Amino acid sequence: MLRHLVFDLGNVLLAWDPLTVTLPPALAEHWDEASQRAAREALFLGPGWQAFDAGALSAESLAAQCSEDTGHPQALFLALIEAMPASLVPVTPMLAFLERASTHHPCHLLSNIAGDTWRAVCQHHAFPRCFQSMTLSYAVGANKPAERIYAECFAAGAFAPENAVFIDDRPENLAASEALGMAGLLLPTPGEANAAIACLERWLGGGPLEQVS
Repeated sequence: MLRHLVFDLGNVLLAWDPLTVTLPPALAEHWDEASQRAAREALFLGPGWQAFDAGALSAESLAAQCSEDTGHPQALFLALIEAMPASLVPVTPMLAFLERASTHHPCHLLSNIAGDTWRAVCQHHAFPRCFQSMTLSYAVGANKPAERIYAECFAAGAFAPENAVFIDDRPENLAASEALGMAGLLLPTPGEANAAIACLERWLGGGPLEQVS
């Protein structure tokens, strides 16, 4: 049986903490840290970010909505959206594993990500070439854990869910994949990547899927 690997992006291949997104110095000097902190929370933790990832809101519309909700200037939110891709830090062990695994096993990407963010990722990283298929929320118009995006992933990769494992950092996304027959491996933090890789290598070798302890 050919075993497929399905990867999430955020905090699996690229680590990020939305509340540490920083503006370039030339822009940061325009707003005090308290304003920047409040804007980060409203932008990245608010419901608008999910709509942005799903392609339902443009950057300009999201910034305008956040500005109206908080009273902070729209330009601050636009600056944070533009700065966000630079905050994505490679999870080096997992990227190395992806490179190795993709030479022998079909690898696929399943991620909640906005189009602008994805294009920035592709400009700065080579790992997308490792994937046989990529299912991205902005293109599908739905975010994990919606059933639709998983169905799109199975169709795009042309694999049966029971022949795959999905690596993600959020339990609700894995619960959704498991309900559809695709096993899930929880990566609690990027720092536990090596332990997750050991579990995946045993599974690819024909063993049972063990969880990161």
